[in-house]
Amino acid sequence: MARTRGSSQRREQIIKATIDCIVTHGYHNFSMQDVATTAGVSKGIIHYYFLNKDDLMMAILDRSAIDIENMLIENMSAVSDPLHKLETFITVCFDVLRTKKEYYQVNMDFWTQINQKEAVRRVVARHYEKFRSAAAEVISNGIRQGVFRELDPRIYASYIVATIDGFSLQFLFDAAVFDYDHTAKSVTEIIIAGLKKGATQ
Repeated sequence: MARTRGSSQRREQIIKATIDCIVTHGYHNFSMQDVATTAGVSKGIIHYYFLNKDDLMMAILDRSAIDIENMLIENMSAVSDPLHKLETFITVCFDVLRTKKEYYQVNMDFWTQINQKEAVRRVVARHYEKFRSAAAEVISNGIRQGVFRELDPRIYASYIVATIDGFSLQFLFDAAVFDYDHTAKSVTEIIIAGLKKGATQ
């Protein structure tokens, strides 16, 4: 039992060290030696827990996505009104670029491998499905309560996630392209306005 717990802690230690290295050096500029030094372990220990760098990066992607999901749950659980709940979802997702920048960095690199690696495609698809489902559930509740107009929650949820992703990626490539906070606020208002009952269909 203690051995299993210790192994799990060591694995988490390596994952955290890798995230620190991505933040410090950039995704393409850190080495496994950097991770080993940051984690205070040997490179051999890293390879004991992770087959290769891709395997480690998949763990980072999973960890970052889980952290984002936990942030969403924590922030949204305190809100009952569908309108404010969806605003919270959008706000938290926009904040990911600042709080979990490594998620976007790793995610973007994996996008280039989707056609070559089925496992990568499945992992990225699973993450997007969780975010879409969270938004769709809020929209469905809003429709049932008469707050939102009748529409397909899944399609609108996909639209929301795609919009946030699009703006976030533009800002990641060029931080001077627009004021991020102002844009996030404006986008949130536009999305909510399109959902409210009485909105032009």
